[in-house]
Amino acid sequence: MQAIELHDPAAFGNEFLRLALLQGFQSLTKRDMELLLFVLLERDGAVSRNESNHVVASKLRITPARVKALRRDGYARWRALVPEEGDAALQRIVANVLTEANLRSGAKHVSERSRKEGFLAVRIEHPDDQQQFEQAIIDVGALPVYERNRDVVAVRFDTLLAIAERWGYLQPDPEAVTQALKKLAPASEEVADLLQKDVAKLRWADVRSALNNLGAKAIASTAEGGLKGLLKIVFPFIP
Repeated sequence: MQAIELHDPAAFGNEFLRLALLQGFQSLTKRDMELLLFVLLERDGAVSRNESNHVVASKLRITPARVKALRRDGYARWRALVPEEGDAALQRIVANVLTEANLRSGAKHVSERSRKEGFLAVRIEHPDDQQQFEQAIIDVGALPVYERNRDVVAVRFDTLLAIAERWGYLQPDPEAVTQALKKLAPASEEVADLLQKDVAKLRWADVRSALNNLGAKAIASTAEGGLKGLLKIVFPFIP
């Protein structure tokens, strides 16, 4: 079993003591203390926000269900202890959830019909991260969709593209994106149509449509390699 080691024990201890004594000795309930300890562990990095509930549960020697509850209730109670700009938070969440391994895991929980309709299954176990990702979906005018597992959100490729555009992850440069698509899918009809256009007259709307169509096809065909390449165009920070 992997031991938990604090990255900054002094900062952890000082913050815990400060908050524990803020309202007076023994003012916090036992549950508040548990939630505080857990949030400080994640803030320190001793427990990674990107780790699954199962992995964290094995470290803390509790059940995954209890880890999920600690994450949900801990951030509801002590959210102010983990300040994070919305843009940075969303970038961190997207980089974690759009990995090949995570998408492969999420795909088990979405129907074949949904995949054919262009829905990508995104697995997010951390309740606070899931809430922020769902809000990003809502902010671009879409709605989160759930199927067999509440930890898995089904999201269309065009919604991901809208998120990337809204938060400035994808720069709408028609020529640059067209060249990237040319390298990724040179034989596709969408790319062939783009290459036939005069570069000076190439519109972002045309490139966006091609990206959407290629993304929907990649999801429907479960072609992981092609999908990963498209996602890296949309979110350049994905590892």
